[in-house]
Amino acid sequence: MRLRFFLVEAIRSIRANFAISMAATVTVLIAVFILGAFIPSFLYVQSAVDNQKERVDIRFFISDFATAAQRKALFTKLQNDPRVAKISFVSKDEAYQRLRTQLKDPTILRDVPGNPLPASFEVKPKDPARAQAIIDTVQNNPALDKEQQYSYGKETADRLLSVARFIQWSGLGLIIVLLVASILLIGNTIRLSIFARRREVEVMKLVGATNWFIRWPFVIEGIICGIIGAALSALLLFGVKIGFVDNWLNTNDTALTRDDATTIGFTWLCILLVVAGAFVGALGSGITLRRFLKV
Repeated sequence: MRLRFFLVEAIRSIRANFAISMAATVTVLIAVFILGAFIPSFLYVQSAVDNQKERVDIRFFISDFATAAQRKALFTKLQNDPRVAKISFVSKDEAYQRLRTQLKDPTILRDVPGNPLPASFEVKPKDPARAQAIIDTVQNNPALDKEQQYSYGKETADRLLSVARFIQWSGLGLIIVLLVASILLIGNTIRLSIFARRREVEVMKLVGATNWFIRWPFVIEGIICGIIGAALSALLLFGVKIGFVDNWLNTNDTALTRDDATTIGFTWLCILLVVAGAFVGALGSGITLRRFLKV
């Protein structure tokens, strides 16, 4: 019964202060729209970087003069390394066939005597950041080729790791800034509604109403404005998705569109945005009310 009273009071306040409520709703719409555009973009780029990180591997070249025992010892050492996710053996013939497949003109190899390519162990680290530690563990092993012991795109891996860290921290920072800005913006907007009814709040306090009895209608008002703003932003995002994003992904051939990158589903994104809108509206109202409850 009391919940119904609070809801009726919130709706009455919205009708009485329609312009202010609209301003609060538009504020949430803008903030949540930016958040809704950023989250899937952030997750998509993060997924693309993670996919590239999965392709980072180390290739240890085996000497043609290495004995079977030396090869087995090196394989066992790498296999038992807790930092190694996967290890596979590539024979000389398999390496040669791979090279023929990669070359646009395989006839180039006709003048090459024999098979100059060594056998190798391809190692995929669990964490690309630990690749150098794996290399240091087996460096100068007697089974490795003396001229070139391993091949590892250190600069590419380091660049990918730097990009991943930048995306993670900048994404987290931007999300926090957007949430804080949204809370402050809707708080300032709803403050106008509360200010217009400050006399009513003071009277309710003087006749013995508790802080929460006074606070709930305003909190519900903020939640309603937040949910409506978030729902409208979801509709705008759907229009942008259908009219621009899907069309761009289908017609452009870039590194991002070729990759198997994924992002949050649109349904889950809408649910997240509505929850975020309700949270922002409630928190913004609750924080703003504190100063007006001191009579």
